[in-house]
Amino acid sequence: MPAGLVYQCRTAPVDRKRGDEMENKEDLETFDQIIAESNKKLSTLKILSNFFNHTDLIAILIRTKVIHNLFEGNKNLDIHKLDLFHIQYTNSLIELFQKLKKSKEQKYLLVSDEIYLNEDFIVKLRAELDIIPFTDELRDHARNVAKKIEELYRIFTDGSTGSFDWSGVSQFINKRSGEFYRDLTEKQYQNLVAHQHKPIYTNSFVTFERKLLGKLNIQKFRIKFLCGFKYETEEIEVYEFLNSNDKFIFINDKKSFYLIDNTQLNGLDLSKNESNKKQIIDQLVSKNLVLKDVLSSIKTSMPKEVEAVLDSYMEKISGVEFLDDLQNVDEQTNILKAMLNINIK
Repeated sequence: MPAGLVYQCRTAPVDRKRGDEMENKEDLETFDQIIAESNKKLSTLKILSNFFNHTDLIAILIRTKVIHNLFEGNKNLDIHKLDLFHIQYTNSLIELFQKLKKSKEQKYLLVSDEIYLNEDFIVKLRAELDIIPFTDELRDHARNVAKKIEELYRIFTDGSTGSFDWSGVSQFINKRSGEFYRDLTEKQYQNLVAHQHKPIYTNSFVTFERKLLGKLNIQKFRIKFLCGFKYETEEIEVYEFLNSNDKFIFINDKKSFYLIDNTQLNGLDLSKNESNKKQIIDQLVSKNLVLKDVLSSIKTSMPKEVEAVLDSYMEKISGVEFLDDLQNVDEQTNILKAMLNINIK
């Protein structure tokens, strides 16, 4: 070193103001990051609470939002406690209900699909019902039967051996009985066709109870169709006189007519026939009402284990000293762990 020169080494002075600014900047970044993550968890909780629409879960969302707002509005609080709260509580809760949501969505989709398919069938069947002219066809059928009875009366009284045609009557019965006529049990059927000891007129065309044919003549063959029944391949039609309550039946397979009394009709529905499509529609409508009730309860219903832990969870985070207890990790970390092991069906 040249003579007379003195090397001086000076330490730069510490810029305390700049250091504080850097520290405050890091703290602010940490604060903003934790608040942002907390907002994401709140958004997820809101989605879950909207899906389940469960009062306890909605209450937990509100309480969680209160805790979040407390830290967001008070930067002097330790923001890490908010992060710790979510780690110990919110994350486990979200994980459980996302798992439960997935299970319920599958059930919800299955029930929704069934409701949709039922409604589709209902629309199609109703459209088919609207184009079936059954009432008009039935009126024509009853008139045709009345004419055939009058024709048979003349055959019996005149001793005619001419031809007789059942095709018009049979055509209607074959066309509509499968859809409109009500089913009989074997016992009901046997009860209706038991007329062995009644005096009859008979020929190759028909068997007719004598008393009934006489009454029909007196009433000028004015009759109305009440309803039709079927048993296996047999069809039975019930008729009534226009001017009295007397009833008789036509047994299609045997081509026979008999008076019938109320004891033989006991327990039978004699109301106007409706298409079995109408019955199917009514069944599907009733089923959909039940399914819609099921659908509304799928989201809100919870396994008992989840209900119990929700109660415990809500009670804990609603405690006055809850925030002070957050750092006691050993005491708190098992609160929701059991929930993640719940068997979600």
